[in-house]
Amino acid sequence: MRHASQYSWSWAYRAAAYETNFARLDARIDTALTAIEKRLDEVGKLTEDEFKEIQVCLKSLQLLTDEAAR
Repeated sequence: MRHASQYSWSWAYRAAAYETNFARLDARIDTALTAIEKRLDEVGKLTEDEFKEIQVCLKSLQLLTDEAAR
């Protein structure tokens, strides 16, 4: 299985996951979600492993969104 950092959308996910400035967090999350959605729209190129990684990352982004809303 590839590690998430090897996928085309991973740079945006990492930027959101490691953002420490809450003022920038929403924009980082939006960018990550857009990159993931773009990848999901690429028909026929998604492996099962990458899809699993995306699911994990989406859950993490939701947790960040919830935390930022507090």
